[in-house]
Formats: sequence, structure tokens, C-alpha cells
Amino acid sequence: MVAGFRPLRSVFARAFATPGTVMGQRLRIGRWLLGSPLYSLTVGYGTPRSFFAVAPDPWPGDSAKGRRMMAGGYAAHGIVGPVMVDVGNPPWSRPGAPALWLDALNSFTWLRDLRDCGEPGAAQFAVRLIDDWTDREWRWSPVTWRREVLATRMVAWIRHYDWLATAADAAFARRFVASLARQRVHLRRSIRTGLVGREGVIVLKAMIFADLAFLHDGKRYAKSLEQSLGRLCKFVKRYVAHDGVVAERAPHIQVEVLRDLLDVSAALASAEHKVPVELSAAIERLAPMLRFFRHGDGGLALFNGACEGDRTLMDLVLARSGSSESAPAMALQSGFQRLAAGTSLVIADAGSPPGRGMDGIAHAGTLSFEMSAAHERLIVNCGTYPGAPPEWRQFMRYTAAHSTAVIDDTNSTEITDHGALDYRAGNVLVDRAEDQGAQWLDMSHDGYRSLFGIIHRRRLWLSPDGGDLRGEDMFAGPENKHVTVPDKRFIVRFHLHPSVKATLAQSGQAVLMRLPSGRGWRLRASGAGIGLAESIYLGEDGRQRRTEQIVLVGQVPAEGIAIKWALTRMEG
Repeated sequence: MVAGFRPLRSVFARAFATPGTVMGQRLRIGRWLLGSPLYSLTVGYGTPRSFFAVAPDPWPGDSAKGRRMMAGGYAAHGIVGPVMVDVGNPPWSRPGAPALWLDALNSFTWLRDLRDCGEPGAAQFAVRLIDDWTDREWRWSPVTWRREVLATRMVAWIRHYDWLATAADAAFARRFVASLARQRVHLRRSIRTGLVGREGVIVLKAMIFADLAFLHDGKRYAKSLEQSLGRLCKFVKRYVAHDGVVAERAPHIQVEVLRDLLDVSAALASAEHKVPVELSAAIERLAPMLRFFRHGDGGLALFNGACEGDRTLMDLVLARSGSSESAPAMALQSGFQRLAAGTSLVIADAGSPPGRGMDGIAHAGTLSFEMSAAHERLIVNCGTYPGAPPEWRQFMRYTAAHSTAVIDDTNSTEITDHGALDYRAGNVLVDRAEDQGAQWLDMSHDGYRSLFGIIHRRRLWLSPDGGDLRGEDMFAGPENKHVTVPDKRFIVRFHLHPSVKATLAQSGQAVLMRLPSGRGWRLRASGAGIGLAESIYLGEDGRQRRTEQIVLVGQVPAEGIAIKWALTRMEG
């Protein structure tokens, strides 16, 4: 019987190796094979006889979400949908339900919300939901068995097993282990190719958890654990740069990857297994850079798809990392820069956009910067959050949604219809200097060179007390002076946080800004007209807030132009 399954497994395995660029017909055939009864037989073969709970989940749940779920509604990414299982409309693959909501529901990360909601019967309710999922979703589907969703669900199930067992009947363990084993078999087959980005960390983490859970059941799990650990170590060595920034260059992914690796380390320690030095080294690199990306209010800087994030969770992640290393001044390999003086903090993106395969959520925000004063944000990028409408998520990737310069309403890096980046802002150069407590940044990129022959150069200077930020945006004209290029319109944008109140002053020659604390700042400029325009802020999860932006507008002549501006703290 074992020999009979081997050729079937090899046939189905080829379905996973189908690259994304092949014809849709092959993709449809691959999906049909995976959803067939024959494939279901192959993933159900050889169920482990025993199970070991691994490192119970240590992260806090949202009690309000848990209570809402007990009442029959599940909220994710600003979307609420019914989850009752005693009706004829099961939630797991519900037609018409938003994909993000289905992903979150099928990931089962909400188990911690139920666990911490304080409601009697929460564990019994969770067991009912798992049993319902197991009964209805035993066969592969592209929704409920999608690789990242499947991996996240496996970890959630394993880490909550002890809590679930307090309310389960005697046969629950058998049903639970059988379903978990089926999912593990499929996940193992699916990881032969195509692991990139954070998904690679999530999937390999799940394999490690599953192998640890079944480890004492046979040597095959020990071998699989060794392979999965080896792959994860090699993966993070490439994926987490030497400066500690993840390949997507996204602060919110920085948090999640650090959290994932802490989970793996805790699971290995709970099984009395040595933590590989590669994982410990990656954690040591990731933690200081997470501090780097946090503003004075504790939230994240809004680069490459980030929103402000859960400050309490970030504090907990950093505490559990064991790292006491402070935020560095720069990320040499990834290009981010940080200026800090007094109560002022400036974080700038002075690096090239992420490479292919890592650019699915990347923004065209080269040379943009954000600024906070103490615990208040002043200059921001527009940001985004996962549940935002698709058209807004797309708009927020544009250069115009960042506090930088835009030429002729054109992105500095092209965002294709498929969401990837093309014609990136290349040759991003940065020079940094300090003099008697003052800090300088001199940055440039050539994203507009191929279209308009224009190089954008930005210089920033922060005073020793943090009360004065000076800037200069320069646009060099075409190198070939014999080529006639029509003047191009530029806009230098400073998006303001929604809590900032701005007014034009000095007969339209300056903008005054008032923070909630009452502190004031003033922006003046020369070389361009200055004005206020509407903007939008998606930096808070689940919210779209109206705000304003300061705009410096002008034309780039053939000989080039320099625009100087000063952002000064107002005393009294």
C-alpha cells in the first residue's frame, strides 16, 4: 500500500512546482488534482499516533474581539462577518466574503482572542469551530488551504492545544491530530519551490512546530525537523540583511518576522532543542532596527505599506527579544537614515526600492522622510493598512503619497498593473556627516532620469537642539544641454499628521503648524510657491482620516533648480 501511494505523491507534487507564469490551463489542472479525492487520500496516509503540545502561545489576545466572536461575529481588517457553525452557511469558504477576512478567519489566530476574552464556554466554542473546520475543509481548497494561511493555522492550533483540551471530549485529540497531520503533509509538499519574503518564514516556522509536535513519534519527524531548521537558517541569513532590515524594507513586516523567530526559538527551547546560532543572530539584528523604525509615540514609521501598529505588542516583542541595543543611526545596506536631536526625530528612506519578488507591497517613496517631535507626529507619509480598499492601497504606493518630491505627477519608481515595481529609482546615494551636534544627510536618486533627464537631490540638516530642520531639494536638468526638454512641474510634499492644524501665514509665504500639545512649528521656503492642499492618512489600522499637506510647487528649467525650506520650532 505504501508503494502504491508513492507515484501518486510524485504526480501531485509536480502541481506545486508549476510557476506563476505558465498558462492558466495548467494552473486549473493543478488545482483540480489537489482538490481531488485521490490527493485527499495521499495527505491522509500515515497519521501520527501521538502529539506533544509545543510552547503555548504567549501573545495577548484582544478580549473585545473574543467576546464579539462568542456573540457570532468575527472582525478582521475592519470587516465583520458571522461565524456561527450551527447554520447552513459555514463561514470558512463563504462566497462573496472578502479575501482578507477569509484569510484571517482560516488562520485561527483569533484563538488567542477567545482564550483571553474571559467568557465561560470560550474553549468549548473554539473546539466546535475547529471540529466544524475539520469536517468541512478536509479536502484541499485554494481558499482554506492557501500556503500562508495553512501554516499560520497549524501554529495556532499547536500552541493552543493545551487550552483546547480543557474543554474537549476524549475523541477530540484523535480528530485534531489527524487533521493537523494532513495539513502538515500538504504543507511539506508545497514548500519545495517558491519560498520568498515573510511567507517563507511563516511556512518554515509551521513545519518546525509540526515536527516538534510529532517528534517523539518517529525518526522521520526528527529528519524533517533538521531539514526545516536548516532551510530556515539559510533563508533568514539571506532575507534579513546585515543591517537587520527585512528584504521588503517594511517596518510592519520587521515586527512580524522578529516575532516569528522568537516563537521558533521558544518552541525549540521548550523541546530542549538547541537554538541555531543563525536564528539568534537574526534576532539580534532585527531588534535594534525595530527600535529604529519607531517614532516618539511608539508607533512605526510609514514606509512600504506600514501603519503605526500595536505599540504594546512591539514593546512585548522587544522585551522578549532580550536585546538592549539601541536604535542605530543608519541602515547601511538598506539605506534608511535616522536623525535624532533634542525631542525631534527624522527617519528618511535613502535606499533603493526592494528587489523583484519582495516588491509586492513596496511604495515609490524614495527620499521621503517622516518627523516627530517628542510623542507627536508632524510630517508623515500617508501609510496604509491591510483592510483598506484596494484602490486606496494602490494610491498610497504612489510617490505623491509620500513626503518627498514628484516630477510631472509621475512615480519615481513605476508600479505595474500586477503590483510589482519596474524602472526603479536606482543609484540612490547618501552621504552623512555630523558637526558640533548638527547632523547632515545628502541624498539623491535617478528615478526621473530616463524619462525627463532629471536627478533629484535632497539635503537635510538637523540642528543640535532639534528645533530647526533645514532642507534643500535640487533638480538637476538634462546632462546634454543641446537636448531641449520642456520645463517639468515639480511638487515637494509635506504630508501632515491628522492631529496637526495648519494655516497659511505671512501673506502666504509660510505655514504655521500647531500640535495637540500646543507646540508650534513654522515652514518657510524659497524657490517655489507654497500652499496647503487636502491629503488622507491611512496610518491607523481600519481608519481613513482626512488631513492636509504642505506643497511647494514650481517648474524645473533646463538649467535645473534648487528649493530651500526650513522647518522651525516656534517658542512660546
